[in-house]
Amino acid sequence: MKRIFLLFALAAVTFSVASAESLPDSAQNATVFSAQADAATSAPTSAPDLSVSDGELHLDFDVLTPDNPAATPVAVDPIDKPTPTPTPAPNFIPDTFSSESMGISFSYPYTWLLNPNTNQDTTIQFVEPKSEMMEPNGYQTRITVEKVSMGLDQTASDAKEKLESTLNELAATFTSFTANDPGSAQMGDAHGYYCYYRAEYNDGTKTYSMRGRIMIVAHGKALYQVRITTPSNWYSYYEYAFRLVRDSFKFL
Repeated sequence: MKRIFLLFALAAVTFSVASAESLPDSAQNATVFSAQADAATSAPTSAPDLSVSDGELHLDFDVLTPDNPAATPVAVDPIDKPTPTPTPAPNFIPDTFSSESMGISFSYPYTWLLNPNTNQDTTIQFVEPKSEMMEPNGYQTRITVEKVSMGLDQTASDAKEKLESTLNELAATFTSFTANDPGSAQMGDAHGYYCYYRAEYNDGTKTYSMRGRIMIVAHGKALYQVRITTPSNWYSYYEYAFRLVRDSFKFL
């Protein structure tokens, strides 16, 4: 009798295991899907850190790149996606440059090199050393500061008109060029306009992809331009160099 009961017990266990293994996939995964749905519903979301200062929209670069100040961040499904390599924090040590002929002073990354191939009475350009380039085979980042004497007192409207003509000049320089709509800007007590742009340049051996930012403000009888051009993939990193110049800019 004990042997019969033992056989019945073994048969019952075997049937329960077989039943579980034969469940359809949808039934087996129902609990998993439910848990994922609950997690997705309860997961907190955070908006990008946006703030307005000096007439410009500043963005938290950990959330949104600044190519388009009106852009909206797009949610990305992180499941089974590789974790991107974090961008290193910029560490630009400042030095001060002054120009009596241009009547200005500003800070810049002290290791960057002054380009001697410009008329330094009107144009100053600092170029990042190749040894410090974040994209070794990419475009060599540069910051250009320019003064254009006009002879008459200038206004923000004059700065906007100059910005539009400068964008046309840049478009003729690069292989391809697109710019965002201008926005109002302020540098010190001078007012004007700025915009972001994208460009490509082919030197005959390869095509360089770039992003940049240009600002032109009116001060007295002159217009002042600050422009940065960087490799596309590293714009948010080099934006801090642009801010270093802009935030320290003084009229002598």
